[in-house]
Amino acid sequence: MSRLDTWISPSPTSFAKPTVTSQHKVKPRPLQRRNGKKPPPVDSDKNCHKITEFFPVRRSSRKTGKQIELEEKDALKEAIYTLANEKHLEVYYDDAKGRGIKARREFLQGEFVCEYKGKLMEYNEAKELEEEYSQDASIGSYMYFFKHHSRRWCVDATSETVYKGRLINHSALRPNLKTKVVEFNGSIHLILIAKRNITSGEELLYDYGDRTPETVAKNPWLISS
Repeated sequence: MSRLDTWISPSPTSFAKPTVTSQHKVKPRPLQRRNGKKPPPVDSDKNCHKITEFFPVRRSSRKTGKQIELEEKDALKEAIYTLANEKHLEVYYDDAKGRGIKARREFLQGEFVCEYKGKLMEYNEAKELEEEYSQDASIGSYMYFFKHHSRRWCVDATSETVYKGRLINHSALRPNLKTKVVEFNGSIHLILIAKRNITSGEELLYDYGDRTPETVAKNPWLISS
């Protein structure tokens, strides 16, 4: 037998062409109903977060005008009743005017300085007492008359006390203080506030305000100082 006779013919499948995979995209099949029910919808809200979850909302801390007014009123009331500024006032002596008061710290325009503290009385009672004082030349004038809610009042600070407001001198030409009437729970207070910015060491002055001819005749310095 020849060598050719011993060669075995290959099987027809030995040279089969390789299978070519299809390049066409397979369309996804639609969701099938289970038990005849439609699949539940996707809750998009569970995957969406609000920006406020990460950045808290800023709430306004601004105060209303009414709140600011009440706080300022409470602060003024406390300063009056605790005599907070008495330690910032210094008594000094002047050859021409006698005793006076200087500031020991700066005061800003509109700031409370001190109270003109004395005995509060109605006008008629005060005028009778003023007449008695006039009989004694050694008694100085420490009575301050003013009007509040259409009624006339007077603070009599004639008696010697530790309160320094009664020693503040007069000036019609260069005052750095002005008077103001305030009331807390029916209690009337005559206070002095800064008319302008006041420096430390500066003498405190305010206009006594009395311009009646009789008073000016006895006290000409009321209009000249």
